[in-house]
Amino acid sequence: MTAYLPLLAFVATLLAVSPPAWFRVPQEFPRLLVPTHPVRRSRHPDELAWVEALVAELGGGRDPASALVAASASYDVCPAAVAAARGGGDVATALASADASALVRGVAACWEVAHGSGAGLASSLATLADAARETERIRGELRAGLAEPRATALVLAALPGLGLLLGSALGADPWHWLLGSTPGLVVLTAGIALEGLGTWWAWRITVSLEAGL
Repeated sequence: MTAYLPLLAFVATLLAVSPPAWFRVPQEFPRLLVPTHPVRRSRHPDELAWVEALVAELGGGRDPASALVAASASYDVCPAAVAAARGGGDVATALASADASALVRGVAACWEVAHGSGAGLASSLATLADAARETERIRGELRAGLAEPRATALVLAALPGLGLLLGSALGADPWHWLLGSTPGLVVLTAGIALEGLGTWWAWRITVSLEAGL
């Protein structure tokens, strides 16, 4: 049994760093490490493509209501706004519904300003689409950047187990002292506790950062 302890420790480390779905902390668990706030993510690329299609329809000479209906034919984005456009209702209010993403709410703001002031809706939506595309690019870079600290946490979590394996390979037999003496058991217990706390801490940091993107 002692010979399998390093392998068991390594498996436990992997579970701590990248736990399966049944092992993960529930979403309602308080975020103790990095406070985050709920973020409404747009359904990219559908919503961004929808805005670009709307800009193209407006650039082709359509009025805003018919342009919205035509652009929404290929994208399932805010059906309430499409119904309002077809029936002559308040499109801006329909776009700015409670469950709308930030991008759709931006379209609602552009629509309301253009309707109230006569400003060019196509140009404002084109600017909004460019900003949304740049935001997505930055988010992708940040997500890719999180791979390095996650890999570092995995390596650091695996080092104690690798150290024990190396000691056993060199004939030091660290398990005999760890399991056969009171000081060894104290050190082993403290090490497992600190290892678990450290891997949980690193995992919570990366999960919190990803949730904020």
